[in-house]
Amino acid sequence: MLGLALLGGGLVLGRAIYAENVTLGQLTALLQLEERQDRLQRQLRLGVGEVTRMAEQGRAIPEPKWRSVGIALLKFHRGNAHLTPRLSVPVDLQGPVAARRAAEAEFATLSLRLLQGARNAPETIPRQMPAFLAALRTLETSRSAVRRLLIERIDTELTRSASGLASNLDRALIGAIAVLVVVLLCMAWLRRRVIRPIVAIADGVRRLSRGEDAAVDLPGAGRGDELGDLARGIAAYRSAVEERRRAEQHIDFLAHHDMLTGLPNRLLFEERLAQELLRAPRTGERVAVFAIDLDDFKSINDRFGHAGGDEALRAAAQLLSACVRASDMVARLGGDEFAIVQVSSDQPAHAELLVQRILRACEATAGDAVPVQMSIGVALSGVEQEGEELYNLADMAMYRAKAEGRHTARFFDDQFKEEVRLRWRLSRDLEGAAERGELYLAFQPIADADTLQVVGQEALLRWAHPELGEIKPDQFIPLAEASGRIDTIGLWMADQAMAAASRWPNHITLALNLSAIQFRQPALAHELLALARRHRLAPTRLEFEVTESATLLDKRRQPVLTVLRTLQHHGAAIVMDDFGTGYSSLGNLRDFRFDKLKVDRSFVATMLDHAPSGSIVRSIAALGASLGIPIVAEGVEEAAQLARLREWDIPQVQGFLIGRPSREAVHCADPAATLSARAIAPQWVARS
Repeated sequence: MLGLALLGGGLVLGRAIYAENVTLGQLTALLQLEERQDRLQRQLRLGVGEVTRMAEQGRAIPEPKWRSVGIALLKFHRGNAHLTPRLSVPVDLQGPVAARRAAEAEFATLSLRLLQGARNAPETIPRQMPAFLAALRTLETSRSAVRRLLIERIDTELTRSASGLASNLDRALIGAIAVLVVVLLCMAWLRRRVIRPIVAIADGVRRLSRGEDAAVDLPGAGRGDELGDLARGIAAYRSAVEERRRAEQHIDFLAHHDMLTGLPNRLLFEERLAQELLRAPRTGERVAVFAIDLDDFKSINDRFGHAGGDEALRAAAQLLSACVRASDMVARLGGDEFAIVQVSSDQPAHAELLVQRILRACEATAGDAVPVQMSIGVALSGVEQEGEELYNLADMAMYRAKAEGRHTARFFDDQFKEEVRLRWRLSRDLEGAAERGELYLAFQPIADADTLQVVGQEALLRWAHPELGEIKPDQFIPLAEASGRIDTIGLWMADQAMAAASRWPNHITLALNLSAIQFRQPALAHELLALARRHRLAPTRLEFEVTESATLLDKRRQPVLTVLRTLQHHGAAIVMDDFGTGYSSLGNLRDFRFDKLKVDRSFVATMLDHAPSGSIVRSIAALGASLGIPIVAEGVEEAAQLARLREWDIPQVQGFLIGRPSREAVHCADPAATLSARAIAPQWVARS
């Protein structure tokens, strides 16, 4: 009877354990299925992301890559086939599981559409990508909900199982008191085989629920009985919790760091800057913000490809991180833009020391395959200053450093503030300057180098400010370009110049400068030709001067060339201004047939005393002769320069020697220039 009672008690206990483990096994299997689907989803997401990125970049996608992404999509789509009938879904989980299945189906469908777009129409990828990302977020949300519910059910079942087991053990102990020896023997066996593992498992579950020790050891996981199933179920639960914790940490890292360099990103930079600006007034410290840009980063990408550009960015990140203190923050804001937040009570001394360390570190890379050169702008915090404003000041200082030669640093100081205030005022006053009569045109003659007869006039834009006087073009033209007013001002200038040219002799041409920004307007050529028709000015009398920067606009290069070809097709001449100062002058001559080249004044001014400048001017003259393209020399101010240009057979000249800019176009050469020409004529004739 005792044996039967013990057997019956054991059967009851085992049946209870088995029933609980069946439930836990079902829930654990569902959780493992979720993990498997999550892995398949990540593989599919990475594959789709790589294919679409290659398609957007215009790169050929190998067929094996298509197959691998297709296999990933097929595996993901068929993932739910593993949910066999023996894995019954609890009633309260059926809704979330169904929502997750629908989200998976939607994600698979959008992935297939995105892959089809990448193969057949890459231009549709940006339109499809938001829906794809939204489906991904919906799937992640639904999957997280299912995981959370599964984990909660497992935790509930474990608690109930532990409670039931404790109750059954109490009854077994009461029944075993009658026969001490048998009970002792049974207890010894139960203690070794059942109680000790159960207690350890229950303790582990409590510790896991409190989050005290995620690495708790659960005995019995290798057993083939119910306790082994229970231990394995709890181990799966622990793995799920750990995976979720690692995923949350990884997501947090991705949200606040740059994946290429590992540095904090713009979001974390802005948060840190805001915190330091709030804290600095209480501690008496000042915040220094460094805006840093890599010099010639585009040329690095052109020479070494994107892999070389990425290596340069990583090298720059390591260099900056090695220069700062542990309390400073180095961040990558995007592209080749970096930033540093430095807090110190001794400013600007500490900021100056950091600038010196960075520049010395950059100089040490001069012998590397990809040297790191930087332009740095620094701004120091003031009273109640916003983080965005402080960074903008540092950014302006950085652009000043670039404009002054690059690989240098500039602080936003009082003088800089005055210059910024002046630019803001000029930018404001430029609005409506033409309507107020402040803008006017000056004309500078272009003459035949041999006879000094005027053959054309270049229209130059001038600004007579009512309070500040004459404003230099290199001051207000960039402001007009930056503010978007250059389109209106440019057409106003063309209208005024053509109105004046319509009254000139027919052999005098009109030269107009076109800003690179104006080429954003696809109708530019037709607007200029319409102005010429309105003023009854033949397009053959028009010369449009463009700098090399206007023909080097990356993705807008083809629209620029279309505008130039349209003007040229109607008879207007296209002139490359400042020839020789760009880094791809010959490439431009290959891609477009210019009607004239203008030698930059910097070469003409130094050609008599600087042998390389003279060689450059002479080489340009020979190049023009070989290509049949006329050459114009700018900045001719001395008779000796004119003589040398004649010697090199440069056909046209322009400069103060010929005539200074004036409001009224002068159609004959300056008397002083004529006298100078006559003085050197015998020498030139003798040479001829």
